Amino acid sequence: MAVIERTRLQRSTFLVLFALAAYAFWRTLEPIWVPVLLGLVIAVGVHPIHQRLLLRFGGKHPGLPAAAVTALVMVLALAITAFLVFVVGQRILEFARQLAANYEKKGAAGLLGHDLSALLSRFGVSPDEINRRIAELARDIAAFLGRGATSIVTGLFTAVFIFIFTAITSYYLLREGTGGTSWLVEMVPLPNGQVAEIVRDVRDVTRAILFSTAVMSAYQGVTAWIGYWIFGVDSPLVWAALTGVASILPAVGTALVWVPVGIVTMLIGHPAQGIGILLWGGVVVVFVADYILRPKLVGTRIRMTDLLVFIAIFGGIEAFGILGVVLGPIAVAVLLSLLRIYQRDYRPEGPVHVHDPTQADRSAFQNAP
Repeated sequence: MAVIERTRLQRSTFLVLFALAAYAFWRTLEPIWVPVLLGLVIAVGVHPIHQRLLLRFGGKHPGLPAAAVTALVMVLALAITAFLVFVVGQRILEFARQLAANYEKKGAAGLLGHDLSALLSRFGVSPDEINRRIAELARDIAAFLGRGATSIVTGLFTAVFIFIFTAITSYYLLREGTGGTSWLVEMVPLPNGQVAEIVRDVRDVTRAILFSTAVMSAYQGVTAWIGYWIFGVDSPLVWAALTGVASILPAVGTALVWVPVGIVTMLIGHPAQGIGILLWGGVVVVFVADYILRPKLVGTRIRMTDLLVFIAIFGGIEAFGILGVVLGPIAVAVLLSLLRIYQRDYRPEGPVHVHDPTQADRSAFQNAP
């Protein structure tokens, strides 16, 4: 009896210590889980490239291929970010000059167009009132930018931290290779084959998300270029490139580009073209890509229905924010893996009988009072 009690005490002590250690680990990981997840996604995505490079080194010095691939990805990310900042800054200055020139020459009509100004006048909004509102808006924007300077600096430091920690995580995951996965398979208290199956599904989902993101970026960039060209936007290729890059961001994505372009186009005196850009962006660039093509593209690669992919992506974004575009499908994939494992390995023997109502049942139901 004493031996049994001691065994129970030891087991309880172990479980308590394990729970405390797991909680402490989560609190340690919580502030940095975003760059850790980004590093994991990058490592999974570039793993085939890393493997080829590792073979070139003959399997020796695993740190060199990992460092080379990680550096390549980070330099590419920096180049894209620098391109975005430079081009967007230039275009914003250009648009600001156009708005200022139109306002100086024609007043409110130069910003809103003669038709819109005339329409507002019919509703009792005089040009002087419009000018006063525009001046107030300019002051509010200046005050907002002044208050946001501290936030911008803080956000910059946060972005640098995420960038560095993402690179470090990706490097170590690539350098350790399958060793980390093998350790996980051995540690989880499930048969090795089941854990390997779950890990494989998570890997496949991650790669499917990366693949669909690249394809959708190309699609949205091309369709945006067509729209910008049709509606007479200056430098349509540059704006299309920005739209394609912005599509990487879930939820808002391309709207960060085509919405301001459409609004500014209306403000500089081309309301019809501006409305056309907004409609084109909302329907062709966003709706077709995010609600039709993306679920189908992801689902065909990971054996999910379009509806399930749709729920996983947009539900994940709602639950986890931007990273939900990856976490949502991964959560669904793990659940499907567990259900498949249960059906194959743990379900009691014998088929599951589901009652299928006969014609008599249906007639009785229909004739019921």
